[in-house]
Amino acid sequence: MRRSLPVLLGFTLGFPLIPMLIAGCAPSLAGAPIPVDQVVSQLRPQTPIPIFLPDAVPGMEEVYVHAYGDEDSYGVDFDYVADCNGATACSYGGTWAQRYEGTMTPAEILGISETVEAVALTNGVSGQYANTCGAYCVATVMWQADGILYGVSIKNGEKEATIALANGAIAAGPR
Repeated sequence: MRRSLPVLLGFTLGFPLIPMLIAGCAPSLAGAPIPVDQVVSQLRPQTPIPIFLPDAVPGMEEVYVHAYGDEDSYGVDFDYVADCNGATACSYGGTWAQRYEGTMTPAEILGISETVEAVALTNGVSGQYANTCGAYCVATVMWQADGILYGVSIKNGEKEATIALANGAIAAGPR
């Protein structure tokens, strides 16, 4: 099942959950660790796109991971509970990518009309930050590389936390 970028950004439903609860012993600035090898082994047969995934989710003590992909995209939701499957009420946020080789900016692609701010990310990567609001707000950092639009989003997230999530994904490198 293929999802559009706005749907990817909205924390989607319908794909199998990786049944893994990662529990931290105490709150940590490092956040909840992600079962990276499991996520990558699930996504690799579904998508050829390089997977940018942080090692941990800052701001969470435990995380349920829900991953999905196809030929042109992937998404990894970071959820508070099992069986959330990226649903708005129980999702923290996630990371995603979509093949895109046009001339539009990430904000134009996603149809974001709010103010978009240029941000400097780790390893010299230039990104864009936006905080869009409707029934709830979503803080998003996006960057482009090799014809792929990458992004991370946090529901009701703060700019610093969203940039930290993006930097974690970029620093980990393509998987």
